[in-house]
Amino acid sequence: MAETLDSVERALSALLLFDADRREIGVTELAGLLGCSTSSAQRTIHTLTKLQFLRRDDQRRVYTLGTSVLHLSRAWQSTASLASIARPAVTALAEETGLTATFAIADHAHMRAVISVDGPEGPLRDYPMAGELFPAHVGAISKAYFAHLPRARRDHYTSQRPLARYTSVTSMNPQELEGEFARIRDLGYCVTRGEYDEQVSALAMPVKLGSDPLGSVSVSTRETLPPTGVLVDPVARASRTIGQLLAKRN
Repeated sequence: MAETLDSVERALSALLLFDADRREIGVTELAGLLGCSTSSAQRTIHTLTKLQFLRRDDQRRVYTLGTSVLHLSRAWQSTASLASIARPAVTALAEETGLTATFAIADHAHMRAVISVDGPEGPLRDYPMAGELFPAHVGAISKAYFAHLPRARRDHYTSQRPLARYTSVTSMNPQELEGEFARIRDLGYCVTRGEYDEQVSALAMPVKLGSDPLGSVSVSTRETLPPTGVLVDPVARASRTIGQLLAKRN
């Protein structure tokens, strides 16, 4: 039984090694990172590949994440798990700022709202915000996330496909967007006014797992947005809290 549990722990630990900086791994590297023998690492990789959690590059003899990981990721994101984890922090943010607070995660070329808690002024939309999609190039909640992606991944969503104009201030120029993304990284947050909806202003920050962006958290309003200095600290606290909760593995 102990050996079986050790094998399970080793397999799960192997999957958790993958992140934005480590997208592939070899058997010898895996053995070193897990502190196990090469034969144990080989058995682990063989099992994960058989179950399609990993896929093998036969020419380079390295392994990348497989389709079963995507299946689990989609299953998790489509359940109430993310919303239940983030709800206390998002609710606290809405109560502290008096604005609509939203947590969204990446969904290809969009951000998808997982949970949104309305402020005293009432809802921003005349329908529930959960599930709302925000394009990569428009609005604080999207830009705060996409600004922190590696350039090649961001280009795939913002400069290698047609961009739609939503209002008169929507930018569709990839060079202008890159300049804005650089400023967002320097500041650590993004403020927009009327880009996706002419009447909505918002401030957003990325939510990260370690150094990897997962999503973003924002406050927004149809009224005048309070001074940035008043909003940065509460949004930053919500971002850190959600990131820490999502990072817990026990």
